[in-house]
Amino acid sequence: MASEAENKPPILHILVVGFHHKLGCQVEFSHPPLISGSSGRNECPSGWKYLPTLALPDGSHNFTDDTVFFNLPSLFEPAASIYGVSCYRQIPVEKLKNRTADVTRSTVQKSVCVLARQPIYGYIEVKLALIADAFFDQGDFSVTELLVKAYHQLNACLLDDETRRPLRHYHVGLSLREIVLHWRHKTLMLFKLLLLQRRVVCFGSPVRGMCVLILGMASLVPRLLEKGFQEVACVRTSRPLSPMPDFTDSLQREAQAEAELEATITSGLPEEQKLTPESATAAEGEAEELALVSSAASAGEEQGSGDDTSPRSTPNSQSQDSSNFPGSSNGRSSSLTREASVDTLASNLAALCAVNPDEYRAPVSIFASGNLCLPYLSLPYMDLLSDPMVLSYFIGTSNVLFQQKRQLADVLVDIEAANLEAHDPELRRQLVLSTEDLRYMDYIMKHVQTPKQDAEGSEHWIREQFQGYILALLRTAVAPDATPKDNDHFNAHFLGAFKRTQCYQEWFDVRPEPEFFEALPGGHPFAGTLSVADMKLKLAQTMQNSESGRKINQAVNTTSRAVGGAISQAKGAFSSWWSAITTNPSGANGQQEGEGGAPAAAPASVSEISVTFHNHQDIEDMASLSIHLAGQAETDDQPQGIVEIGHEAELLDKADESKKAAAAIRPGCGGDVAASSVERNSGDVFIV
Repeated sequence: MASEAENKPPILHILVVGFHHKLGCQVEFSHPPLISGSSGRNECPSGWKYLPTLALPDGSHNFTDDTVFFNLPSLFEPAASIYGVSCYRQIPVEKLKNRTADVTRSTVQKSVCVLARQPIYGYIEVKLALIADAFFDQGDFSVTELLVKAYHQLNACLLDDETRRPLRHYHVGLSLREIVLHWRHKTLMLFKLLLLQRRVVCFGSPVRGMCVLILGMASLVPRLLEKGFQEVACVRTSRPLSPMPDFTDSLQREAQAEAELEATITSGLPEEQKLTPESATAAEGEAEELALVSSAASAGEEQGSGDDTSPRSTPNSQSQDSSNFPGSSNGRSSSLTREASVDTLASNLAALCAVNPDEYRAPVSIFASGNLCLPYLSLPYMDLLSDPMVLSYFIGTSNVLFQQKRQLADVLVDIEAANLEAHDPELRRQLVLSTEDLRYMDYIMKHVQTPKQDAEGSEHWIREQFQGYILALLRTAVAPDATPKDNDHFNAHFLGAFKRTQCYQEWFDVRPEPEFFEALPGGHPFAGTLSVADMKLKLAQTMQNSESGRKINQAVNTTSRAVGGAISQAKGAFSSWWSAITTNPSGANGQQEGEGGAPAAAPASVSEISVTFHNHQDIEDMASLSIHLAGQAETDDQPQGIVEIGHEAELLDKADESKKAAAAIRPGCGGDVAASSVERNSGDVFIV
């Protein structure tokens, strides 16, 4: 079976998936045919029954184009996956040169899809997008010679020896810079969530950005796309499911072959060496006794050797041992007090990034043994997620029903809003970023905002930084000299949960010797003393991501809206009152008559207005308001226009008041207002 797979070309099939107004999504063309010997139209293998729903995502009718990345289980190998890339297009029927009878709507929706044996999604997308555009520009979907030629040309490009294939092919199109700029510090939260092997459902439409986010996070784990993506869509379900291939016959054949091999070995042994049920039970008892004796002897040797520890201790014993080290032999205390500049911290991270991932047994096998990674999943596959054999998954979807099934996800990720919603309080504590984590992400973001070609801030540089981070994390997890403070730098809740994951325990069994980690810088690469900038980062992170922070933000926004509305109302009321006051005197004084009975001429213009507030010290609730209108040309013998408002009006000394007002008046025009205060014996304040 393996030799057959090796002889297959890198590109398995090229398809056209269309939407029929009665039949829904269906395969309209495939080369080579999905089912050998068939016409390649309207047929799918039973294990890929819902392949058309992956190529045409839910909600695609709202967009003119989109790209989908998806994974499928192999039809022939239980531990292999197939990787799909689909370029979706929607064009008006007016662009068709050959309009068939099944075209009954104003637009046509189709996808050109490729199924490949390697997870080089972006590399295929670049070429497939050009093929899809050319296929739609023809205006005649019955002409498929273009797709056949494209199939052979794609295989010709990828038929080189896979060991010599550049690693950059796996990372083409996975724009980490856009991810970091959009998600900012939450990028590290997504990365940690990936390592915890939880049930994560991402929701977004169009789906390309969601698929890029999921695969981009996977590409941050060293060698994961290249070596650890074989079983991303493989699971042996507890019951037969229509979306999944059935390997029952192959499993039975494997079990039968193993039984025949054991029978052959047993038949070649002498009669006295053949195992009967009684002898097998006795042998198991002897083995248990030997195991107890050897474990007791090894325990005695450990006690006699003092602080020497076994290099192959279990993860649980390792974590217990590390908790017994309040301080290490090299003099590090539980509270880290060393001063460290940004350059020093960056040099520590650079030393970790320079280590070849193969030396510490990368990748960490995150997606295997029932742990799935499906960048896009359609509604017919929902039952797969509830199967007991599916342990965890990191999936993307555009169907709102996945959001409503809250029991399917530990974390819901909203792609458009860049928000993570975790339901478990313990999981929320595990995802909290420490001060050192925030400092680390702030360092990355500063370089990403001002990138350099193939240097700081580039795609390759970002992957190197996360490569150094995960190496520091693994070193802290296994180091016997790790202090509780070192664990807190990575968030002790997260580190404890990470040690309990299946991927960590599998890596722990094949980890390098302790001497390898002793030569590396210890602890978090950005550990150091706190600064004001760190406090600002921590406060901003708490306000944005914690439940209490969100409540405070909501309360502040509500209060600001209420206060802003009250201030606006007060301004409106004061403006109305002021307008009423300033218009009344002109109407009242304009009707004054002179001594001869003729109406006296009103002042040419009123240039300044004086307002006087009177506070009566002897009576608490007695207050009055005087308004003084002063013209530009005033004489000592001309009466001043005074309007007094209040419970009791005081008689003012007009001569004294006019002298003091003249000293305070500054000529103005339009809306210019000058204000000054004149002290009076009664405690009045005169405002001009």
